[in-house]
Amino acid sequence: MIRKLKTIMVVCFVFVNALFLAGVSYSSYQYFFNFTSDEISEAKLTLLNESANKLSGVIQNIREAGTFIAIDRTVVDMFENTGTTPYEALVERNELKNLANNVASLKQEVYSVEIYTDRFQEYSYLYDYNVQPQSNLTEQEWFEPFIENVDNGWVPRHTDELMDREMISYVHRILNQRSETVGYIKVNVLAENFLEYLVDMDLYDEINEPFILLNTGGRIIAETHSREEYPILNDITVSVESEIYERLIPEYDELTDHHQLIKKDNEYYLLLISRPNYEQWRLVQVIPVDGLYAETQELGVHVLVIGLIAILLSIPIVYGIGKWITKPISHMVKAMRKVEKGEFDVQVKSHFVEEYDILGKNFNQMTNELSELLEKLEEENANRREAEMRALQSQIMPHFLYNTLDMIKWKSLDHDAEDVGEMVNKLSKMLRIGLSGGLKFIRLRDELDHAKCYIDIQKQRQPQAIDYKVRVPAYMKDYYVPKIILQPFIENSIKHGYHNAGSKRMEITVLGEMCGKNDCIKLTVKDNGTGLPDNWSFSNVKGIGIQNVRERIAMYCGEQFDVDIYNHEKGGVVVEIRVPIYEAQPATQPQTNESGE
Repeated sequence: MIRKLKTIMVVCFVFVNALFLAGVSYSSYQYFFNFTSDEISEAKLTLLNESANKLSGVIQNIREAGTFIAIDRTVVDMFENTGTTPYEALVERNELKNLANNVASLKQEVYSVEIYTDRFQEYSYLYDYNVQPQSNLTEQEWFEPFIENVDNGWVPRHTDELMDREMISYVHRILNQRSETVGYIKVNVLAENFLEYLVDMDLYDEINEPFILLNTGGRIIAETHSREEYPILNDITVSVESEIYERLIPEYDELTDHHQLIKKDNEYYLLLISRPNYEQWRLVQVIPVDGLYAETQELGVHVLVIGLIAILLSIPIVYGIGKWITKPISHMVKAMRKVEKGEFDVQVKSHFVEEYDILGKNFNQMTNELSELLEKLEEENANRREAEMRALQSQIMPHFLYNTLDMIKWKSLDHDAEDVGEMVNKLSKMLRIGLSGGLKFIRLRDELDHAKCYIDIQKQRQPQAIDYKVRVPAYMKDYYVPKIILQPFIENSIKHGYHNAGSKRMEITVLGEMCGKNDCIKLTVKDNGTGLPDNWSFSNVKGIGIQNVRERIAMYCGEQFDVDIYNHEKGGVVVEIRVPIYEAQPATQPQTNESGE
């Protein structure tokens, strides 16, 4: 997850720039593409119009070849005469043949000229390639639908059976003076070469896209490419019923000087339809868009690549700016982490940016106030701890001291001076350990000596015998523990555990061991007394000794350390005291001198 401010700034900048670049690139590309498309389309259409105009000369030459023969005076007079001898027929046939060959040789567009007539049907041997019987023409599949619609016209691509070649032909009737049809003139042009004249006219280097030639009636006369190669041609053309022709679909049939994009199978094509030329013919061109706009698309890719490079180059710049902008925040975050660790003397520098300067001043004011409050709190806690300690010690020590002195008085009356001296010595040692120069922690061995002195004194006071045992490993006796934590519980055992026991012998044992994962010390005080009453809890405690120990342990060692008291299954009470391990005098406790109290 992205969490750093400068990283978020960089990501946002790159994201916004990417969206902006995508929008600009797309809009620019669309605008440029549309503009370029219109310009290219207009240029291509202009070239197509010029091609159509120049192609009209080819069309006119081919048509003139048929017309020239049909209106030739010799031909008209020849077909006017009805009767002929074989010789005359031979002469006429030669004249027609020569005329056809001469016309074909004069017109470079013309491949051949054929004359179909029944004038020489009685002399069949006279027929040859140029002059053929009329039945050879009328029996063609295309002839009947063709002749029903036109007198003179163009025959679209068809196979010439005599030459076995694909031809496009112009057919012209031969009429006598009575307007009777006496024959037909068929001017042939190779289908594969018909539109190749566009190259010869220097309009195109080569014909790569399909061209369609429409005559005056909109019928398709010639095409440059097969439908298998360009299936799109099937989508824009339609067959005419009862005719041999095809034409453009109604949507495009009447259009002139027009261009538009059409689509087939997810591919786009540019459809161009020229204006009518001098012969009122139109030229149609279909151009695949991929090749036409390849340079435009390449330019769009270049624009996109340049934009991406610009974004990539801007990333380190934005990162540097973001780092510079967020640097004060980074310093403030580091300062806050130090404050979390308890370093309240941290200060941040002022900044020329107003918002950062305000934040810095408020942060410095906060740390100053925290530092002052912490000092006051520590001072108040120290005073409170000292006051509590003094109050507790003033409650504990005089109480015990008065009882001991009272006992010494009665011993004095019995003139037992030796016992009096021993008790006074034990009392003195207890007072010395209890005060311990104002220290809050003493070695465990001193704490055990303190408890032993108390036991020795109680042995003189109590009627029952006291069996006191200590089972603490030697290495643990050098650890430091809060002082006077054993004596209150031993006192409770003697005072409350045997008050109804008669002459029962008192057994008190102190055990020491490591607890948990060797991270604390557990001191256990056991007795064989009467035990705790049912439903006993710390809230039932009326004396100050136990509460005093618990409060001091919590105050000096932490809330996780405490005292547990419960009945032993074999009788008596078990007290478990848990304190941390201190191998040296804790440095955090206040060092006050209690020796003068």
